[in-house]
Amino acid sequence: MVIGVESRLLLLPFIDRGPSERAMARGSDRAWPDYPLFLQGVREHTQPGDTIAIIVPAMRWEAGYSYAYYRASYFLTGREVLPLLTPHDERLQQNYRAAKYIAVFGVGLRAPADVVWRSGRGALLRLRR
Repeated sequence: MVIGVESRLLLLPFIDRGPSERAMARGSDRAWPDYPLFLQGVREHTQPGDTIAIIVPAMRWEAGYSYAYYRASYFLTGREVLPLLTPHDERLQQNYRAAKYIAVFGVGLRAPADVVWRSGRGALLRLRR
């Protein structure tokens, strides 16, 4: 039973927010223009349900990790993208250990892992267990 609904809420699906959201993504993509293409490759080399952690040059939430994480979550729909940082820049080592794959973009990583796919500035690594 619905008691009452704020009429503004009924309009939300019909509000055109597209241009501003696209502009924000374009601005973020300027810093790493090849990042969306890298994520597309990660998607092509993983399966739905896979767990993936993201490592990028900006491993601070406000310095760009939030962008990297949320962009990956969008591109990798169906996979579980595990953040390696909290919004307070606390490291989440348990997520690193829980990930099946590590998507590394723009940095090197020394870890017991096999390269699944490499392209441009990034690589998809499968952690050895």
